[in-house]
Amino acid sequence: MAKTKRSYKQKSPEKVKEEINRLTEGMEESISKHFHSPEQMKEYLDFMGKFHRYSPRNTALIDSQFPGAEAVGSYAFWKDKGFTVNKGEKSLKVLVPNRLGQQFQDQEGEWKPLKYATKTEKQQVKDGQLDKRDGRLVYSTGSVFDIAQTSTTQKDLPQIFPNKWIDGEVGNYSQLRLGMEAIADNNNIQIVEPYEELGSAKGVSYTGRGEVALNPRNSERQDTKTLLHELTHAKLHTKENINDYTKPEKEFQAEMTAYTVASYFNIDTSDYSLDYLHHWTKDHEFKDHESLLQEVQSTAKEFITTIEETKSYEKEGEKIMSVKPPKREMEEEKQEGEMLPSEKFRDMYKSQVSKAEKDSGPFGKEEKAEAEYSHQEFKDAYKKELMNFIEPTVGKELDKEENNDRQERLNQMRAFQEAHSKKEVYQLKKESLQELKELPLTDRGEQRLSQIESKLDREFHEEKEKESTTSKMRHGMGNKEDFQQKEKQKEKVEVER
Repeated sequence: MAKTKRSYKQKSPEKVKEEINRLTEGMEESISKHFHSPEQMKEYLDFMGKFHRYSPRNTALIDSQFPGAEAVGSYAFWKDKGFTVNKGEKSLKVLVPNRLGQQFQDQEGEWKPLKYATKTEKQQVKDGQLDKRDGRLVYSTGSVFDIAQTSTTQKDLPQIFPNKWIDGEVGNYSQLRLGMEAIADNNNIQIVEPYEELGSAKGVSYTGRGEVALNPRNSERQDTKTLLHELTHAKLHTKENINDYTKPEKEFQAEMTAYTVASYFNIDTSDYSLDYLHHWTKDHEFKDHESLLQEVQSTAKEFITTIEETKSYEKEGEKIMSVKPPKREMEEEKQEGEMLPSEKFRDMYKSQVSKAEKDSGPFGKEEKAEAEYSHQEFKDAYKKELMNFIEPTVGKELDKEENNDRQERLNQMRAFQEAHSKKEVYQLKKESLQELKELPLTDRGEQRLSQIESKLDREFHEEKEKESTTSKMRHGMGNKEDFQQKEKQKEKVEVER
């Protein structure tokens, strides 16, 4: 798996502007020259030829369950190809046609299965004395999974596979994520969980609500690029001006900004972005190309500046956390005082982890068998996930120390949330937040924790209000127009495929 490790130095505003211009101009030239070779096309066609072709009805059925599905196969199909279905994925239902056996019409005019005919009747059918017909076509249901729901990686796919996912981790992901969250805060944008199955879409911008969401299947590299893409949509293409841009213009601006900012921080997404931009710009002429590009450059500069400011703040935080506290009089307090605050912080955090996990989880030597999370395990996983955002310095150290598989943790958390009620999950998260408040957080950490709790409360109560309104509608109560208006606000406007 590719990792982004190269360091970079913070540049002056003039250097930043110069770098942005260089990146955008270079990418535009690459887009205009981008094409697929006959060899790439043949590889793609050979690859797609291995998949079963579905009827228009089944194709529509698959797309309704998993938007943008490209290549689906049964569990056995993927296993035979050497891949596994990711834990927690739900199968897609398809209609499987089955033809019943042939029938014949007996002397009384009744249609019966040919296999139940007498020897005489079979001879009469053969001689044409009795009519026969093919059996009826009946349907049963089968289960399939899209390629995005499997362990298939980018290197397993043809270079031109549509909607391919960006693989790889990002060495400074926690810091970049905090910077992108700061961009969202500065622009009154909320980063939320998707309201529906995104399928192969990598992210979505809910323009009516000022919210963006990411596909939980994304890798760190994909998350970084896609969050920048969706934040650009949310900033530039608001409900007030969304009709001022064509769809290709909006996608051009979002992807160019994402590519520029990611490249500035040494995250190369050109393999993905080139295909995406080529798709949206070919055969399209922009009415004011220069104006579109200027907005890209100014937005990229704002995003870069915000991320760099956040990174500088984090470095100051690391220096503060490296200062030793004064020595205590008692020997026990003296030993504690000689520890770095970050070490003390880690120890206090570890003491909150359940005994069961200490014995067999990441702090112990035995590896835990894959099983559904218990309530305590879900809380511990949720706290670990939060630690990377509220106190990234300590969170990163803990993840390294515990050798955690973050993707597995996210999959387990998602499976737990799907198996339990929203109220139950909400209460567990609230308990986790209360426990984290007991830790010696930095002022910045306390502020982030407060923001997370406010967002959690708001989303839970909004969901309750929606359920209450739905219930009233079912019983003929409430204003139907108000209900429909609220639902329409959630409509997907900008989806990155």
